[in-house]
Amino acid sequence: MSKIHITLVGGQTAPVYNGIVYTNPDKIIYIYSDRTREETERLSTEIKIESEKRKFDPVNLEEIERDVQKCAEDFRNEKISINISSGTKPWAFYFSKIFSLMPNATLFYVDQNNKVWNFSNKTFETINIDVDVHLNLYGNSLDKYIRFHDISTEDKDVVLKIIELHDYNKETFFRLIARMRDRSNEIEHHLPNGSYLKWDVSNKQFYFNIIKKGISLKKTLKSKNVRHLLLKAGWFEYRIASIISSWEHAIEIRMNCTFPYKDSATKNEIDIIVNTGKKLLFVECKTQIEDNTDIDKFNSAVRNYGGTGCKSLFVTNTPMTDRAREKCEDYKILTYSLQDNHFNMTNEEALHLLLNNELFNINA
Repeated sequence: MSKIHITLVGGQTAPVYNGIVYTNPDKIIYIYSDRTREETERLSTEIKIESEKRKFDPVNLEEIERDVQKCAEDFRNEKISINISSGTKPWAFYFSKIFSLMPNATLFYVDQNNKVWNFSNKTFETINIDVDVHLNLYGNSLDKYIRFHDISTEDKDVVLKIIELHDYNKETFFRLIARMRDRSNEIEHHLPNGSYLKWDVSNKQFYFNIIKKGISLKKTLKSKNVRHLLLKAGWFEYRIASIISSWEHAIEIRMNCTFPYKDSATKNEIDIIVNTGKKLLFVECKTQIEDNTDIDKFNSAVRNYGGTGCKSLFVTNTPMTDRAREKCEDYKILTYSLQDNHFNMTNEEALHLLLNNELFNINA
């Protein structure tokens, strides 16, 4: 008796893949429509198991019932599992109605927490995900990224110095780097109070001097990625990744994640992707939101690259405006600011609590 796995293919391919991993069948029967042909091809390419594709009408009830009956007849002598997580509701209805009467068939559903719910015995099992496989299932792959734990000691030291400069005098800090960021040919910038930022072209290092109430704080910044860390807010991304790294559910953290176009130009970048084992968390880091369309772009990127089951977090250094928070709430994006009042909790405690309260909630 062969193990036949029937899976309904809709727009969300992750639960389809996870159901196949869970059952480890001898053969897969993909139920698809014209609109999910691409997803079906992607799944069959990713999964090296014998398969058959059966095209169903998405809504015609008479045709669907007839085709489901045909499946039941074709595999009446096999051990069958049916994943009804995806596909159309009429498909799920008729597969449940017809196959629930067959003693050799098991129906199940995979939720957004990768729990596999068995309808026969009302139990569940949880399976883990792989970042690269998950992204591939939605037609994407990472071109480049940096693993948090692979960041060099020199870069870490530079980040700590930048944070010290930032915390010493935030206003002066941002005034100095804004000039250097906006004018790429600029090699030094001075403020009336004596503070300055200089770029040493020969030695590829910055000299930073911030004055506060007549007292100077000087730092020399040098590392392979020092310009990105200082001028492109890489220091802030690392600061947030460092806070998340001590979170109990952070299995793997990837930074500066770029998704390429076919012509190799950068399609989009996600600052941080966290693998929690059960789902992915996408994180956008900005010292401050200057344009609320950044929230729209981030929401679109999360849905396109990770699917609807992923979680998303927008972190800022300065407090968000009410309008920005409202837009994030509309998209079900979590928000966090380092400068908010966290009721005597550290940033680690407050952010971890926020993530724990949301991680296993099902997205509507």
